[in-house]
Amino acid sequence: MNKIKNNLIVLAAAASLASCNDKLNIAAPYKDITVVYGLLNKADTAHYIRIQKAFMDENKSAIDMAQEADSSFYRNLIVVVKEISASGAVLNTYPLQKVDLTAEGYPKEAGDFFQAPNYAYKFKQALTSDNEYRVVITNTETGNVDSASTPIIENSDVSKFTILEWLSGFAGALPKEITFPKLTSSSGKLLESTFSSNIPDNVGAVELVMRFNWTDSNVITNKATRRFADFNGFYGASGNSYLAGSKNFTFTTQNKSYFDFLKSAMGKPDDLNTYRYMDSVDMFLYAAGTEYKKYQDLNSNKGGLTANEIKPMYTNIKGKEVMGLFSTKGSVQKLQIPIHQETRDSLLSNSITKELNIRF
Repeated sequence: MNKIKNNLIVLAAAASLASCNDKLNIAAPYKDITVVYGLLNKADTAHYIRIQKAFMDENKSAIDMAQEADSSFYRNLIVVVKEISASGAVLNTYPLQKVDLTAEGYPKEAGDFFQAPNYAYKFKQALTSDNEYRVVITNTETGNVDSASTPIIENSDVSKFTILEWLSGFAGALPKEITFPKLTSSSGKLLESTFSSNIPDNVGAVELVMRFNWTDSNVITNKATRRFADFNGFYGASGNSYLAGSKNFTFTTQNKSYFDFLKSAMGKPDDLNTYRYMDSVDMFLYAAGTEYKKYQDLNSNKGGLTANEIKPMYTNIKGKEVMGLFSTKGSVQKLQIPIHQETRDSLLSNSITKELNIRF
């Protein structure tokens, strides 16, 4: 799963599960623990913030509570986002509407949790990187007020990432051609592809995805089906999403990984009359704010029963009995990047991919 792009529901659910355990009873009698999650993207026309309850009840099964909507959502919240200038003045206040994410086109993934309702809070104001945005959540039943602030990543800054080295060394905002023809050097060492760039202000994490596009076409029936598969096998300082610690980052992958990925993603054709016409590659570069980096840093350090201490979950939400993350994200994409001729030849003849019936 693409971590930066697709995480509104996943990380909010993970925060709930952090206090959900049937076997180890560590909870006090039931109390409300608010979980907040939202990443604001200037490019979005609508912005969603997930607000729900964590499970904390020593007298009930967490598995049973996961099936009850009342266990996860508050009945009476007032949610606003305040736009704040560099001098600290409140310029505007935007009320948020409670909506069902499924109806908005973002259905919940199947699992132990109930499927409906699937609430979040929405506003549609255009954002600017000149100001900060503060979410303020008021629970009218308890009187609790929670809040958090974030700057906004400027997507034009993401698009200015400078390529220091990409495969065969093309320069520019994104590569002019995709090329990974050779798997090993003359000495037998596995060759690698490297993508390096600077990183703009307010960015704490970066993720790179390469999308291969092709059409399955049967030459007998003339049936054609458009397909794609996303390669997320680049690794940086912290797996497939790079958590920045400086003003630059580097992603690397072995050239063999592309071939192995395509073999798995495409699979053998149903019959020899089906050809895979591969025409281009798309690239997507996602960035998230520094608060997101801190969240990932702390929550990736997993403790255990033999650890010296229990590691707390990171939160930048201020208030009573609240946890979560409110930050920013941005992205840039380059579509229909051609595949270098030498790489095409290799995909046709290499032992890993030659049975896929790839054509160009």
